[in-house]
Amino acid sequence: MSIEQAEARFSRDPFAKFLGMNLVEIAHERAVVTLPYQPEHANAVGPLNGGASASLLNVAGKVAAWTGIDLDQSPSLACVDMHVQYLSATIEEDVIAEAVVLRRGRDLFFLDVALRSPDGRPICQGLLSYRAPDYTGHTPRLLPRHVDYPEISHLVTPDDAWLIQGYVKKLSITCQHYSPGRIQMRIPGIEVLMDARGELHDGALASLIDVCGTAAAWSLVPNREGARGSTTGMYISYTQAAAEAVVADAHMQQRSEEFFFSTVSATTVTSGQLVAMGQVSYRLVEPR
Repeated sequence: MSIEQAEARFSRDPFAKFLGMNLVEIAHERAVVTLPYQPEHANAVGPLNGGASASLLNVAGKVAAWTGIDLDQSPSLACVDMHVQYLSATIEEDVIAEAVVLRRGRDLFFLDVALRSPDGRPICQGLLSYRAPDYTGHTPRLLPRHVDYPEISHLVTPDDAWLIQGYVKKLSITCQHYSPGRIQMRIPGIEVLMDARGELHDGALASLIDVCGTAAAWSLVPNREGARGSTTGMYISYTQAAAEAVVADAHMQQRSEEFFFSTVSATTVTSGQLVAMGQVSYRLVEPR
């Protein structure tokens, strides 16, 4: 029964449909999902955007987890953590994600997800933890507010549109603040970016965090001509769901030669609630 439930839930996922994902194989605790090539999924220099890869990884992992859950009896489903390692770039080709459950606890699933090209070349590898808790009889404990970052005295936007193109433009992400080492970017709470529950999709949040962390690295490079970069790792913790627009605030914590390390927090625009935290490592090579 849970396999049929998982197929039905995938078919109701607006974000997966928006990106054009297809569920091509499904079995108990296993799923294969594809992301067909679309030019607007590319980043500024041609390869598939890291956020698109992370979104595919997230969706495939969740579908595999759903096959072991009675979805009619488990309304409190949520992604807990996602860790992505980007192994190689992919340009103008479909991407295939295969997810398998590594371990199933009482209400927590640990999944391994591999993304590859049609000829078998590895694109990225991910680990996902997913939960299906039973809150019957009590209310989940929640810290009402997190500790805010210091206030920004003024907002500025970048002097060109290099950030807002391709996949970033497709998700309607905009830049709210741009200064060396600190970036704020906003994603709207529109229907196509939601999941089947009507809440901002985990993949959309992952995309926002990847893009914001990437921009924080580039903000420290005044001359971009000839420079090249890519995300090498991203770790995300999802703290609670959001059904409205979200702003990501990225702080560049450390630069170690060509590696940049930033922390990113994502909060709702209206209520100011923390919905996700991320760590992004980025490799940016400048011409000598």
